[in-house]
Amino acid sequence: MNRNAIRGFHILGTENGNLKLNTNREYRWHIPKYLRVNQIKPGDIVLASTSRGKRPVLVIDIFQEETKERQKTYKQIIRVIERAPEQ
Repeated sequence: MNRNAIRGFHILGTENGNLKLNTNREYRWHIPKYLRVNQIKPGDIVLASTSRGKRPVLVIDIFQEETKERQKTYKQIIRVIERAPEQ
């Protein structure tokens, strides 16, 4: 399946080595074609465009968005900052 969008939370910083997230609202971003080959997974940290510039985001879910049907556009992911550890 060709997944082209993510759901995630903004990362506000770290506290005692743990990520501090803004969980008030879940946001969505578009994955550009050049990043789809990297297979972004839940738990990855990516750099994404936001209304306040470029910010780190924790990926919660990856899904297929039919943009032609929904008539919605999302801001894009710029690059992967850190991969989730393998289990």
